[in-house]
Amino acid sequence: MKNTVKFVLLILVITCTQVFSNTKRDNHFLGRWEIDVQKTLFLNNFPNGYNQRLNINPSDYIINFGLAGNYSERFRGLKFKGSWSRYNTDLAVARLESDDRIKSLKRHLNQKIKQRNKSRHELTRLYQRMHKVNRISVRTYTYKDGNVYLEQDGMDIVLAFRRVSQ
Repeated sequence: MKNTVKFVLLILVITCTQVFSNTKRDNHFLGRWEIDVQKTLFLNNFPNGYNQRLNINPSDYIINFGLAGNYSERFRGLKFKGSWSRYNTDLAVARLESDDRIKSLKRHLNQKIKQRNKSRHELTRLYQRMHKVNRISVRTYTYKDGNVYLEQDGMDIVLAFRRVSQ
């Protein structure tokens, strides 16, 4: 009897570890994504001929959600790195506060704020810039119908991304 219970318990533990160790389960965000130009133009009500005028190459706008929670994005020549977390099966938040550019910009703004010779209006503008940097350093992505969508705070447009086939 004891051997049977031990055997069943062992099988149960092995099964549970296999099931719970699958980190890719229902995680649609993992992988590399590039901008879907046609869908982005359609979502933002741009005319059909806008694609040629904007001269957007999809490989210039890439985001990458890594398995270990690392996040990177490349928009033309700008590269940012950070971390990301999934909050729901269709909602992920990427944080860029750890990126060197964001850190240096915040440090620079904080130094300017701490200077004593600022007027009330200059301080207000600096705090507004700091607030804007804080807002743009957090990105919220939603997954729907095989695409990832970015609706950034303060941006009037929605960016659509499609998975890069590897």
